[in-house]
Amino acid sequence: MDINLAISSVIKMFALVIMIDLISIKLINNKHNKKHMIFFILESLIFSLIYLIIQNHTNTFIVVSIIYMITSCLIKVLFRYKIGHSMLIAFVAIAICLISFTIAVFMSYFLLRKILYIESHIVNIILIINIQIILLIMFFKIKRFRNGFDFLKRKNQSDYIDMIMLTVSSIILVTYSLLGNPIGDALTIRIFILLMFLATVMIILVEKALEMYYKQNLLKREIQEYQTELKEKDNIIRKLSNEKYEISRINHEFYNRQKALELKVKEFTSETSNDIGILDRIENLTKEYSQNLQNIKGKEKLPLTSIPEIDDMFSYMQSECNNNNIDFKLQIQGEIYYLVNNIIPTNKLETLIGDLLRNAIIAINSSESKYKSILTILGIKEECYELCICDSGIEFEINTLLKLGLERATTHKETGGSGIGFMTTFKTLEETKASLIIEEKHEMQENDYTKAIKIRFDGKNEYKIISYRADSIKEKCKEEKRIIIDKI
Repeated sequence: MDINLAISSVIKMFALVIMIDLISIKLINNKHNKKHMIFFILESLIFSLIYLIIQNHTNTFIVVSIIYMITSCLIKVLFRYKIGHSMLIAFVAIAICLISFTIAVFMSYFLLRKILYIESHIVNIILIINIQIILLIMFFKIKRFRNGFDFLKRKNQSDYIDMIMLTVSSIILVTYSLLGNPIGDALTIRIFILLMFLATVMIILVEKALEMYYKQNLLKREIQEYQTELKEKDNIIRKLSNEKYEISRINHEFYNRQKALELKVKEFTSETSNDIGILDRIENLTKEYSQNLQNIKGKEKLPLTSIPEIDDMFSYMQSECNNNNIDFKLQIQGEIYYLVNNIIPTNKLETLIGDLLRNAIIAINSSESKYKSILTILGIKEECYELCICDSGIEFEINTLLKLGLERATTHKETGGSGIGFMTTFKTLEETKASLIIEEKHEMQENDYTKAIKIRFDGKNEYKIISYRADSIKEKCKEEKRIIIDKI
């Protein structure tokens, strides 16, 4: 065998095997350590040497099948996936690797043979590997794929999604194997077109599989939410019954003590010492009664997103609302894993929620209204993720609305508002291409929310004001083109 051809075969097989291993890890968004890398390198080196010996006595299909079995076992051992799931991950990883390899071969062929006229096997394979690495990096830089495939990360999957991915990956593997080794003169336009068609089909099916996966999870989540809601209603009824009993018990406990104080007041003399003693007793009795009633009403349990950082932020803001005597309500509508994995990082969403809820608390504390309430809704609305915060606080000043995102503007300086929150919010909106929508249905009322602030992850990066006072706002921002103003 030609020594150059032998060396290029070893280099090719070494690179393909180690890239398949790394693609597998990337698909499930897992981290690899030094021990993994040493294992991958040894595995690739051993298989490359074996391939050098047996390549004249076997075919591409058998080689690909062996790589597939080794990769499946490796994923099972290293990451403790079930063998069926490991096989699926290995199938998809090999399919992606072979598609990128074929594109790299095509590009290298035209660059070396048609432009530079270089016919070195070693130079050719090194160029192919470098092009393939660049292609894979570009593929996993795509926002939708940068964190792997969510439906491959979870160990309990839909059989339907598994079937789709196994079918497409199998077609790609078999097609590549039957067509042989597409290097050098054996590469034809027909091979490239066929594999590119299959690659396109695979990408479309991955996209559809991702959508179907999230819709299935959303349906499961909604069913669980309905069941949880029914249980919560039963618990609320039970809790109210217990509260009614406890309140009756406290009233009974304080009844005789209150009557004794009433008698003392009737027998009250003009002595100062008695006056002070009675007032102290009345005050202590009132505090004790209030404290006992407060102990009966526990902290309301919030719905969970199953993302610890987000749930902790909601829990903290609930405590802040309780400290300020503000009623805090939270609704989670559907699955939000896709939101934090593909649209906005968890830490950015956490900061966004904290800033907007802090602003709502400050707005309510600045109001003289007795109705103090915040409603937060996070989830999917009209096939788009949205964070909506409604509060009963004071309205924005028109000048503040016009300055939001441009400078540190706030209506509540005297109560702690700094304007930094909205500057951070607008920066996050720009990074995630989300839109800010401020809705004002009517003037302040004693029984309804004053405004709703919505962050809609629609990819438009717009700033909208939908208000009953749209005309007044338009008069003050005639030259302001960044704001879309509509009347509600």
